Amino acid sequence: MPVTIVATALKSAASIFGGLFLADFISGLIHWFEDRYGNPKWPVLGHTIRANQEHHFKPRAFLAGSFLTRNKEVFVLGALFLAGFWATGTLNLFTGSAVLFGIFANEFHRAAHRSPKENGKLITALQKTGFAQSFQHHAAHHRMGKDTHYCVITNYTNPVLERVRFFPALERMVKAVTGRTPRLDESVNERYRKAA
Repeated sequence: MPVTIVATALKSAASIFGGLFLADFISGLIHWFEDRYGNPKWPVLGHTIRANQEHHFKPRAFLAGSFLTRNKEVFVLGALFLAGFWATGTLNLFTGSAVLFGIFANEFHRAAHRSPKENGKLITALQKTGFAQSFQHHAAHHRMGKDTHYCVITNYTNPVLERVRFFPALERMVKAVTGRTPRLDESVNERYRKAA
C-alpha cells in the first residue's frame, strides 16, 4: 500500500512539473513569434504585439496595468484549451497543470520585473528555486539583441533551448519555408545592430 501511494505521488508530481515545463516552452514559442515575426498592424493580435514592443523600450511599464489587462487573451486561450482537452478526453493532471501555469505566464513575467520587496517572500522564494523566473534570468532577454531567453515562467527551459540553439534553428526553418527573416527589435542598441 505505501509503495502505491509513493508511486502515485511521484506520478502526480511528474505530471505537474511536466505541465509547468510545457507551459514554459509554449510561453517561449509565443514570445519568440511576437518578438521576431509579429506585426503591430495585424488585426486582433496587433495590440498585443504593440504592447510587447513597448515593453522592450520600457520594461517596467506593464507593471502598472491591471490583472485583467495583462491576462484577458491568455485566459480566453486557456479556456479554449481546457474545453478542447475536456472534449477529447485528454484533460488530466498534466494538461490541466500546463493550462493553469500557462494562463499565469504573464504574472510570472511580471514578477521577474519586480524587486524581491515588491514580490514578497513567497514569490521571491519560488524565484530562488528557479520554478518561478528570477529577475536575473529574465534580464538575459532584455540584453543585447533581445533574441534569446524567450520562455518567461521558469529558469530551467531557456538554458536547454539556448544550448541546442532551438530558436535560431526554427528561424532557419521559417526562412527556408516562407522566405521570411526575423525582424530586429527596434529597441535594440544601434551598436549591437551594426555588430549583428
